[in-house]
Amino acid sequence: MQNKKANRKYISELLLPITIAILLQISIPSLSQDSFNTLFKYPEKILGYTHTGIHKTEELIDKYLDQKDSLYISPNIYKLTLMAQYSNCYEYYRFSTENNNQKFTLSPDNSDKLGIYVGWKWIFLGWSFDINSNKAKVDLNFSFYTSKVGIDIFYRKRDKGFKIKDLVGFKDNAGNEIRTYNGFFDGISVKQKGVNVYYIFNNKKFSYPAAYSQTTNQRISCGSFILGLNYAEQSFHINTEKFDDKIQESISSDFKFNEIKYKDYSINFGYSYNWVFARNCLANISLTPAIGYKNTSFKFTDSRDFIKNINFDLITRIGVVYNNSRYFIGLSHISHTYSYRKTNISIVNGFGTINLYAGFNLFKK
Repeated sequence: MQNKKANRKYISELLLPITIAILLQISIPSLSQDSFNTLFKYPEKILGYTHTGIHKTEELIDKYLDQKDSLYISPNIYKLTLMAQYSNCYEYYRFSTENNNQKFTLSPDNSDKLGIYVGWKWIFLGWSFDINSNKAKVDLNFSFYTSKVGIDIFYRKRDKGFKIKDLVGFKDNAGNEIRTYNGFFDGISVKQKGVNVYYIFNNKKFSYPAAYSQTTNQRISCGSFILGLNYAEQSFHINTEKFDDKIQESISSDFKFNEIKYKDYSINFGYSYNWVFARNCLANISLTPAIGYKNTSFKFTDSRDFIKNINFDLITRIGVVYNNSRYFIGLSHISHTYSYRKTNISIVNGFGTINLYAGFNLFKK
């Protein structure tokens, strides 16, 4: 616990000077060396230049990324947003082989979180905690939405709490089907990280933030095509000897690998639609299938295989929200599905979050 606190303190202390340096670089590119040195003699000038940098950054985002048609989209008229949120998070890993018609699924129980968030324009910061004991070791998500572009970033790490949720094609010595469900399995650890950047074509009439960050209001139903670029990197460490004896005796040799790593570079193209079904009420669905190039390595006891192929994935978002500009309440679901395969092995893993949130806005512009 002390190490975690020390790390958070170190990161916060490190981010402040880096942020100030970046803002100074943006706001005073023509500042002379003498003037720059003078800044550090008068700390109040640093704050002034930092404020100027933030203001210029706001203007650039408003001008190039956040233009709107006011007939279709009402802009946010408040400066600050406060929000409380309940989240239910799930994930699963499904392994199957064609030759022996075997399949097993590993998944932890869903985790429940409560969080408090503070928002300023396009950025939300907050704190959440797990209300049960089944939590990931690390679970980080960040989203940035404007009318024209959006960014989703995630990092997840888990090595405890997995259960055998499904078991197909496993038989004992007598030929009877083995059905062991919800038994704990501590032989897997997973790391995932990735970033998805997308462009919204009909960005002046269609608002993604209206559905997922509550910073605008969609007034007329409208949709848009979406083009995105995605990078994902995952690694699995799995020890099949952690299965009980009956499963180990029946398991296919194709499953006896130690580690899987893959890097996925993909392009996704889909459609999103905002349906304004009543005043201040909005429903959204967004489906963006992805086609990608995967570089996968399978590590066995005494060898390693490298597979390069083309695969298909899917990113799904669904949201319903009531927002009268001052108060809002809503429900959203965001999920990622990834698939990859070796000659006789197919692996599908997915994870997602269901969010129930409510909040209000303060301080009119």
